[in-house]
Amino acid sequence: MEPTQRKMKILEAVIESYIRTGEPVGSKSLSESLDFNVSSATIRNDMAELASIGLLEQTHTSSGRIPTELGYRIYVDKLMKNSPLSKYEQTKIDDTLYLSSDAPEHLLENAASLLSAMTGCAALAAAPTGDSAVIRRIEFVQTGGCTAMAVLVTSTGSVKTRLFRCDFVITPELIKMFSDTVNEHFSGLPVTGVTPAFMQSTAVSLGEMSMLMSNVLLAVSEAAKEAASTSVAIKGQSNLFIMPELTSSDGKRVMEFLGRSNELSKIFSSAGTKASILIGSEINNPALSNLSVVVSRYTASEECSGALALIGPVRMDYSRITSTLEYTASVVGELLGEIISG
Repeated sequence: MEPTQRKMKILEAVIESYIRTGEPVGSKSLSESLDFNVSSATIRNDMAELASIGLLEQTHTSSGRIPTELGYRIYVDKLMKNSPLSKYEQTKIDDTLYLSSDAPEHLLENAASLLSAMTGCAALAAAPTGDSAVIRRIEFVQTGGCTAMAVLVTSTGSVKTRLFRCDFVITPELIKMFSDTVNEHFSGLPVTGVTPAFMQSTAVSLGEMSMLMSNVLLAVSEAAKEAASTSVAIKGQSNLFIMPELTSSDGKRVMEFLGRSNELSKIFSSAGTKASILIGSEINNPALSNLSVVVSRYTASEECSGALALIGPVRMDYSRITSTLEYTASVVGELLGEIISG
């Protein structure tokens, strides 16, 4: 075996042992696990060389070696073997998500819960970006004598609702009039097109009827505004506090980050069909500097896609997590596509 090839085998073995045990790896224990014969002295020399080029480090003088961020990056890009899910695991994902395939919001919530439970990481599920959504239809449901609910359905399968009150008794005839009038003006319009200027011009075009429908139009406008934003389901945040690699202050910083919805979109910017992995400082966010992020995109149609992400320790089982995330993303995309087309 060539020296360079041998060193890469040793790097791979060190990282996989550290991922499995969380303990620094010494030359003696490593020599017992390698699938080729080499002396402990040779292993020590190779580990020293791997440390000299920044792939391994030694936390204490007398301890074994652990991977650096660069070591993990080399492992993920060049050494990591595929770890496919078992048929049982695939069936578990299929069955769990199928039961929640009645609405996109339920599907994404359950996908995040399932991923968190299967991986021990914090899981994020981003709904399809709202800026590409088109209003399919708007329905109205009477909830009381003077109250009703506007139900806005978009091309991405998103359903947004808003309650409103009128100063008069709402009748079935008025509900039909609300529906006919609103759908005539809003159906087929991009949700981002429901601007103040559009609402003003719509009110003007309705003439005296706009006074009757002022609260109706306001409810539709608020529902469209919510549909235009990207919602993110977050599950398993508590897992961050039981990861031995993280201090309580680390966990607090991550929790604060997860609460800032305007920053979450950055997590999904690297998403592709194949899972992408950001390790430690590569995430370029101080709150996540001691963590890794694995992201994968799901696609329901040409115009409709979103992303799933897992946040966990740098010492995570990248192979298993990648396989779990990619398979879950493929199922979410398939089921969401059925919801939208249905």
